[in-house]
Amino acid sequence: MVEHSSDAPSGGTRRPTSHSEGDATGAPGDIATMSVTELRGWLKDHGVTGTSGMRKAELVSTVKTMRSDQATTTGSSIPTGKKSTAGGTATAPTAKKSTTHAKTGSHAGTSSHTEIDSTRSTAGRTEQRSRVDEIAVSGQAIEHEDIIDVLLAHHEQIKALFALVGKAGATHRQETFQQLTRLIAIHETIEQQLVHPMAQRRLPDGPDLIESRVQEEEQATEDLSELYEMGVDHPEFETRLAELRDAVIEHAELEEDEEFGYLREAMPREQLASLASAARAAERIAPASPTQGPPTAIAERVRDALSEALR
Repeated sequence: MVEHSSDAPSGGTRRPTSHSEGDATGAPGDIATMSVTELRGWLKDHGVTGTSGMRKAELVSTVKTMRSDQATTTGSSIPTGKKSTAGGTATAPTAKKSTTHAKTGSHAGTSSHTEIDSTRSTAGRTEQRSRVDEIAVSGQAIEHEDIIDVLLAHHEQIKALFALVGKAGATHRQETFQQLTRLIAIHETIEQQLVHPMAQRRLPDGPDLIESRVQEEEQATEDLSELYEMGVDHPEFETRLAELRDAVIEHAELEEDEEFGYLREAMPREQLASLASAARAAERIAPASPTQGPPTAIAERVRDALSEALR
């Protein structure tokens, strides 16, 4: 068990809060300023799960309650989820090559380096493919899921794919970007065809709220289409991708905060579950492939599949 300090743990990620705002629980003083994702992340770090359908007000209340309980607890350390650094410092393995081998000529040295580079390239492609497969598995249907579960799984997959595309080398960036393009197109089409119309009718200020979300989605589709036409080798691709990533993640947080939780309260469970089945059927109609086409073409196929599934 480690004690908290005002400094961020080595190698860790710290949310953007000042030292004066934080306390021993790791949450900022003004909890209300935390985003939905930050609140859920804080609760998950402290052992609380099942928060996907909670509204921001409920998340804030839960964090405040836990902070209050932890502050009144004496003589106990607060778990951080970090590995203990007690017991000494481990020696990190080095990537330096041994210099004790005998030189056998320039040709042999060149051959050795070529083999090493080839092995690393193959390993990189295998690792990248493995991560893409893991992301796909994480988005598969779960028992008794509803449409909100499907969309929340999409959000996590999309974030992971953005990260993979950003880190991918030239060899497999195109394939990973195709996966991202496909999933965003599917996700937004499902929302626009199945979820936003319900929210528009059922939520407080639904028409204004959904108008903003749809505008954001239309802008994301336009930006994604431009990236598709630009190609992954374009010198501006990485910059434009990062801009799209930030916009899409902010959009997802707004949906989770202002739309999804309310729908779970307002709509019958059976109806939300039937929409999940239709969404999964539409996913199967649009598999990722080099010939999948631009986002608009994928969206058109998904709309047709949804219409068929809901008949």
